[in-house]
Amino acid sequence: MTTIAQARTALVTAVGAVEAQSTATACYVYSNGSDMARLGQSGVQWGFRVTCAVGQRGSDATGSADLAALVAAKLATLNALAGWGIQSVSEDRMRTIGGGEQLTADIAVFTKVDI
Repeated sequence: MTTIAQARTALVTAVGAVEAQSTATACYVYSNGSDMARLGQSGVQWGFRVTCAVGQRGSDATGSADLAALVAAKLATLNALAGWGIQSVSEDRMRTIGGGEQLTADIAVFTKVDI
């Protein structure tokens, strides 16, 4: 049986996510929730978002290339993670993280959890 918290911890460990805002290259893990459709007994498909960020804004071309490399590395890790699926990858977008503008992309993933 895997709980939401256990699934999140496993995902954080697998992608090397940080738990505090950073101004450097980093990944963060957030819960995307579930539509609560049962997968049998108490199991549901639960979504998470892996947000990849490449530090403070600088050269957009360099940042986009750096972000693409980071996303590709995390996708390789997620593809090898048993029991997890990849739903989508977002476009590059600017976000304020750690007090500055950072170029980011989200990887939506899911796994079965018991509630």
